[in-house]
Amino acid sequence: MPISSKDLSKIIKDFKKTETKEFIAERRQKREFFQKKFSQNNISNLNEGDVREIVRSLWSFEMWGNKDYVVNQILKDSVIALRNRLKNAFYGSKSIAEAFNHLIKDIHMMGPASASEILTCMYPERCGIWNEKARCGLKSLSYSEILPLDKKNITGKEYEKFCNVLIEIRKNLRNINQDIEDFLELDYFLYYLYEQSIITKKKEEKIKDFNHNEMIGLLLEIGDGLGFDVDKEYQAGPGARVDVRWSTKIANLGRIAYAFEVQRAGSRDSAILNLQKAKQADPSMQKLVIVSTEEQLDKFRNEIDALDPNFKRSVSYLTVDKVNEAYDNLKNLKEVLQIAGLMEEIKAKI
Repeated sequence: MPISSKDLSKIIKDFKKTETKEFIAERRQKREFFQKKFSQNNISNLNEGDVREIVRSLWSFEMWGNKDYVVNQILKDSVIALRNRLKNAFYGSKSIAEAFNHLIKDIHMMGPASASEILTCMYPERCGIWNEKARCGLKSLSYSEILPLDKKNITGKEYEKFCNVLIEIRKNLRNINQDIEDFLELDYFLYYLYEQSIITKKKEEKIKDFNHNEMIGLLLEIGDGLGFDVDKEYQAGPGARVDVRWSTKIANLGRIAYAFEVQRAGSRDSAILNLQKAKQADPSMQKLVIVSTEEQLDKFRNEIDALDPNFKRSVSYLTVDKVNEAYDNLKNLKEVLQIAGLMEEIKAKI
């Protein structure tokens, strides 16, 4: 049921009380920082140091402990290539939808959350941040039938529609004499709605399908958040490449590693053969983890049960539901540590 104007007015008044002067100043500084870095005068001079600042400033990369990995991936095709792609997104696009598509398709490590966060800082009166908390907040405002709020990955057209909805929400707030400074503040308001548990969380159904690249991204972030070195599309040996590897050095044991094979579609036999080759080629592999839906994992188990017992013992199974749950739990833990002021202590020692 939609929130009434009276209830909404009370909610936003309570929300305004939570905004500190420091956080308001931080939002404004964040907005000015990105507008300066990506201005037409400065974007051609963007360097590796600037990219490091940008990664540290983005909320969407807060989960990453190893920011160097993110920076190196963004600069994978050279800083010149990055400059040109950013110019194309900000100054060569004819619409917000086109700019969004350029960012997520042309720049490594750039997903809907990070791309929309940058666009919000660049165009705070036109763009909003597409992340989980904002989507949950929008559910409480009854926009589930208008927007694909259960999707993490969206198209440029869907993002533009989302931005138009935010414009409508801001107008509705003004109609009840409650103004929002810009869409960075509106994102914080949607986060507030989520935190106040205005929406009733329903038990999610088991995932029957998922995005392969998105799942790889979550595994990389979880591994990094747990302190592992992470690799995407790790080449274990000839003809043996796994989607994700977590590795670490342990005294007296050397390097140990865990390989993750994300299987959405395709041949199970080929996936199993690939894992067998990876295990033989890289003796550091402690576990080979197949990530998929429950239905797919049951089929893998049936096939692997008939194989060599040593290989069978080295294989583990992880549902995509559990990967999502692990990601959410790790993110919540970091938020708690942030509130307690412990994350700054941890970052200072990294």
